[in-house]
Amino acid sequence: MKRSSARPAVVVVITPYLHHDGSSLLLYRFLRWAQSRHPDVVFEILYRHNGPLREQLLALPNVRGVKPLVPVRRRVLHHVESRLQARAMAALLLNADAIYCNTVVGLQCLQGLLDSLALLPERLPRVSVHVREMGYWIRRSGISQQSFQQLATCIIADSQLTASHLQAYLGLQEEDLCVIDEYCDTEEVVRWRGCDRLREEFNLPRQRQLVGMAGTIEWRKGPDIFLQIAHYLATEMSDPPLFAWVGGGDPMTTYQIESDIQRMGLESMVRFTGPRENPYPYFDSFDVFLLTSREEPFGAVCLETAMLGIPSMCFSGCAGAESFIAAGAGVVVDRFDVSAMAVALQKLLEDDAMRRRLGERALRECQAGHAFDVLLPRLMAKVLGDDF
Repeated sequence: MKRSSARPAVVVVITPYLHHDGSSLLLYRFLRWAQSRHPDVVFEILYRHNGPLREQLLALPNVRGVKPLVPVRRRVLHHVESRLQARAMAALLLNADAIYCNTVVGLQCLQGLLDSLALLPERLPRVSVHVREMGYWIRRSGISQQSFQQLATCIIADSQLTASHLQAYLGLQEEDLCVIDEYCDTEEVVRWRGCDRLREEFNLPRQRQLVGMAGTIEWRKGPDIFLQIAHYLATEMSDPPLFAWVGGGDPMTTYQIESDIQRMGLESMVRFTGPRENPYPYFDSFDVFLLTSREEPFGAVCLETAMLGIPSMCFSGCAGAESFIAAGAGVVVDRFDVSAMAVALQKLLEDDAMRRRLGERALRECQAGHAFDVLLPRLMAKVLGDDF
């Protein structure tokens, strides 16, 4: 990326959401890190769906603007007051030094914006897309191999598993991809050690063990598997743990899971907190983090709980964080073997020494390999390009 040294570099960020979810929060933390490490770079953010993160982004000194994308409907510009505003949007893209799509859906947003503005992809500056999705969301987004080839200068996968899915679903070649594992705000997370918010909210005794999961309640995250494991331990342990899920879902999915809880007789054993703006105080209550996902590009909560000295569990071939967990941060069980997962979880809950040992190792692994200053310089280099 060649630019005049007399002005800051301008990076246009395209993101589908401004909610307190995984990819949006990772974006916020990246920009917050960049304000001190790269004061010569400013960001213009374009979003599809507004949310509570907008004000936090605007408060960052290196964020110059946070604007809605131009919606597309029959190739007509909507919510744009004049042609001048459409030209301003086009000029923002064309005059930027780089464009960064923080998800595959962000790349889809860019494609729609170009169609609306009748801009050719070859006129754009460097475009990086950070892929934090696997088969389910890639297929749901409708993104094509052609879109990647036409738009993306650089494709960043957030794990080796994500890279493998990109090769399988879109036919991309290994040499087309760069793998940068997800990162963790190690300093922020450790501030919440000792908080134990879940036991406070649910009025639980300190000795009651807690098995935690976090994220949106959806098929991909395996809430049904979470309930099956809870049901198994309810019958096998005289004093079973509480299973707590930090996060929410759409009304129908939430209804389905709540109905299953009642039918399985798990009302006293399973809790769903709903969305939380700051989940870290809740994570600190976990004795074990149980990642039940069927399809998890990485699973950054594994890193956040690791910084609190909490071991993780996952199924093999289902989470990009598997290599991190298998390196000593927890336990990996054969893919979708729910009984084996329940048995391994019971063993871990009943062995305090093993749990502490894995938690301490998880903390060391996270500090050494996933802290901001380990991975974010590599990410910034891919966003800006070699000429910066």
